[in-house]
Amino acid sequence: MNKSAKYFILTELVLGILVAVLAALMLKGQNKDTLGRVAVIVRDSDDSQWSAFKYGIRMAAQERGVEAVIIGTESVLTLEDQEELIQAELENGADAVIVQPVPDEGAAQMLAKVRKKVPVMLVADQAPADGKSFALPVTEPDPRALGTALAEELLEDFRGNLKGKTMGIISRTTDSSTTAGRMEGFQETLEGTGIELLWCIAGNFDNGESEYLASQPKVDFIAALDDSSLTAAGEYASSNGLNGAVLYGIGHSTQAAYYLDKGIAECLVVPDEFSVGYQSMSEIADSLERLFHKAGSRTVSYTVLRRETLFSRKGQEILFTMSQ
Repeated sequence: MNKSAKYFILTELVLGILVAVLAALMLKGQNKDTLGRVAVIVRDSDDSQWSAFKYGIRMAAQERGVEAVIIGTESVLTLEDQEELIQAELENGADAVIVQPVPDEGAAQMLAKVRKKVPVMLVADQAPADGKSFALPVTEPDPRALGTALAEELLEDFRGNLKGKTMGIISRTTDSSTTAGRMEGFQETLEGTGIELLWCIAGNFDNGESEYLASQPKVDFIAALDDSSLTAAGEYASSNGLNGAVLYGIGHSTQAAYYLDKGIAECLVVPDEFSVGYQSMSEIADSLERLFHKAGSRTVSYTVLRRETLFSRKGQEILFTMSQ
C-alpha cells in the first residue's frame, strides 16, 4: 500500500471519528433539552389541594428539561384504575412515573413491577405494606411529625390542661400509611392530658357527606388530618357551625387558608407541597439523566400558620404556591 492510500485511509478514519463525536455531542445537546417524559398520577388531580404540588412539578421539570404530564383523574381510584393509567402512559412514551399510590393491597407489588421498567417516585403516601419490602422511594412530609405538630398546637393553646375536654377526628381515609402516621403522632402527643376522643370518622366528603358531622356527639375540638377533611369541616362550619367545636387541621389549599383567615379554623399545619412536587421531579430527573441512579426517598418540611401569621412573609410565600 502506497503512502497516498495510507494517508487517505487515515484521513477517512479521523473524519469518521470526528463525525461520530459531533453526532454524540449533538445528541447529548438534544437529550439535555428533552430529558424525558414523566407522567404524574395523583387522585383528583384538578383539586386545588394539588396546586402547590403541581407548581413544584412544573418548576423542576422546566429547570431540568423534562416534559411533565399531569394526568386527569377522579377523586376515587382503584388499584385497577391506577394500573391501567400507568400502563397507558408507558405505552404513550412515558420515561418515568410520579404517583400517589392507592391504599389497596397489591399496590406496592404493582408499582415495583413498573419500577423495573422505568423510574418511579411515590408522593403523598407510601404504598401499603403487603408482607414484602419493595423499597419504593417516596417524597412526603413526615406523617407522624405532622400529627405531633397539630397536637402540640392544641396543647399550647390550653397550656397542656385538656382534662375533661372532648374531641373528634376527621380524615379522608383510615387505610393509608399517611393517615395512620398522622393519627399516631396526634394521639400519642395527647396521651395523659385527660382529653377524651369521642368519635373518629372518615370519608371522601365530595358530595355533601360533611353533613354527617351533624350526627356526631358534640365535642370541644375537631382535628382534621388532611386537606380534604379540613375543607369539608370548614365548609360545613361556615354554614351550620360545629356546635362550638374549635377546628384544628392539616391543610395546604387556598380553601384551607380561607377558613383560617375567617377564624373558622384555629390553626393550620401546612406541609410543603411545593417541595414535594419539586423534589420528586428532581429525583426522577436525576434517574433519567444518570443511567445507574435510583431515586431515593425525601422528607419535606411543614409550617404552622395562625390567623395572625397567615400574611407574614412566610405565609405569603406559602399562599403564592397554593394559588399557582
